[in-house]
Amino acid sequence: MSIARPVVRTVARNLLLMGAFTTAATAPFPVDAQSASEVESLQKQIEELQKQIDDLRQKQTETARRVEEPPTVGSGNDKVRLSISGQVDRAVLMTNDGHSSDAFFVDNDNSSTRIRMIGEADASDDVTIGSNIEVQFKSNASTAVNQRDERNVGPNNFTERKMEIYVDSKSLGRLSLGQGDTASNSTSEVDLSGTTVVGYSSIADMAGGILFRDGSDFTDITIGDGFSNLDGLSRDDRIRYDTPDFGGFKLSGSLVADERSDIAARFSRQYGETRVAAAIAYAHDDGDFDQVNGSASVLFANGISLTAAGGNRDNDNRDDGRFIYGKVGYETKLVEYGTTAFAVDYQHGEDIGADGDKGNSFGAFAVQNLDDLATDLYFGYRYYDLDRNNFDLDAINAVMTGARVKF
Repeated sequence: MSIARPVVRTVARNLLLMGAFTTAATAPFPVDAQSASEVESLQKQIEELQKQIDDLRQKQTETARRVEEPPTVGSGNDKVRLSISGQVDRAVLMTNDGHSSDAFFVDNDNSSTRIRMIGEADASDDVTIGSNIEVQFKSNASTAVNQRDERNVGPNNFTERKMEIYVDSKSLGRLSLGQGDTASNSTSEVDLSGTTVVGYSSIADMAGGILFRDGSDFTDITIGDGFSNLDGLSRDDRIRYDTPDFGGFKLSGSLVADERSDIAARFSRQYGETRVAAAIAYAHDDGDFDQVNGSASVLFANGISLTAAGGNRDNDNRDDGRFIYGKVGYETKLVEYGTTAFAVDYQHGEDIGADGDKGNSFGAFAVQNLDDLATDLYFGYRYYDLDRNNFDLDAINAVMTGARVKF
């Protein structure tokens, strides 16, 4: 209940009483000077109370406006809307390589620290012209730290994610030019489990730089060398076109620098309280590989989610690489602050990093959303086991816990 309501009721009651006094005071009966003074005093009180009511109403209106209209950022061009957003994602990563345990303070590469600036101007009711700058700053990235280099690893500066301009038409689709997502990027990563901040099909993101041991000796083989979700052509300098949405379906295609190209189809729709999403892509890298990959996920009304992904890379110069991935999740509301999500997953890959490779990994995750704070708290565990010819590699266990704060 609004705090202004009891005040308004009290003021209204006083107004009624004073109105009665005023009526009595102004009735056609003789009044003396004292009565006239009292009437004048009552009228002043009525005016003051009316002013208080008006002030309360004004404050309520301003508060409602602040809630309904989020703050905006000013642009150097008054014809362009500018929005700034991003996140900071920091974690503690603990690993055991079969012989020693280590702890690292990392930027979580499942969802790295980043900032983006989007400027848009409406050319018409149908067409919007936009620009997008998105950069990341991964201090001690979880994919870079290892047992030999525990700190000051990776570029200690901003690195590009997106530097693009686009024309977006509601009726004709979207055309993008510059550094950004290729059509096939993220097609292996459709996931409705609510736990992607700590674990999804790109399983090397948690601890990709950790070195495998062969007996007591370190090798030069990292987790990232042996595991991949074959997720298209990633982000690159390209020209990309996306069709409008047709009943949940959308097609995309891009021409990428260095004679590469890809096409993709995506689907996303809600059926009652059940959500469904899927993607599939074909990518060509001239002189290197041709690849097909995809993923699908469904979140049921009861909070259970099922996710699957897979891909096959036809390499030009060695054996084909392939992977399959599966995940089961559950979302619920354990506390009033936000959704709690749990999940377990498994991935198997072959010939990913080298001919004859066989990799297996499974993980378990928990994420607590704090909606009012735009924060996610997370915990994850993952097991990595890689078989490679001429090596006897020990399995690696990794645990990550941390927080992502968005703005």
